[in-house]
Amino acid sequence: MAEKPEELSLPLSSVNRVINDALPSKVNVSAETRKTIAKAASVFVLYTTATAASMAQKAGRKTMNVTDVLDALDEMEYPQFKADLEVLLTGYKQTQQKKKESTTARKSDKSKSPTKNQNSEGVSEAPQPQVVDISSDSE
Repeated sequence: MAEKPEELSLPLSSVNRVINDALPSKVNVSAETRKTIAKAASVFVLYTTATAASMAQKAGRKTMNVTDVLDALDEMEYPQFKADLEVLLTGYKQTQQKKKESTTARKSDKSKSPTKNQNSEGVSEAPQPQVVDISSDSE
């Protein structure tokens, strides 16, 4: 972990992507402004994390959860972010569930289909030996 909060920052490329997606294409943003936004975002993330950790600690837990983060937004007086965050969280959970179901279905299909050494009933058969002709044609 970093020794000082100044050492913690979000990648500038990620912040630039957010800035470019949020603003119209005709708007120019100076490099200094981009760095300032990146620093402000890093401070917000650190403050939110510290507040959520405090919420978990007050609840007698060592592990933060989503509820702690949502409660931290209220504590920090940013309740307007909660609704959007909850929508994004629901979408994320649905995506993860679909991935899990897809993986489970693939594993199930794989276990049902015969493998290389199984017949169509799924019964293992001994592999057939390979016949190699070792006679020479030069005799």
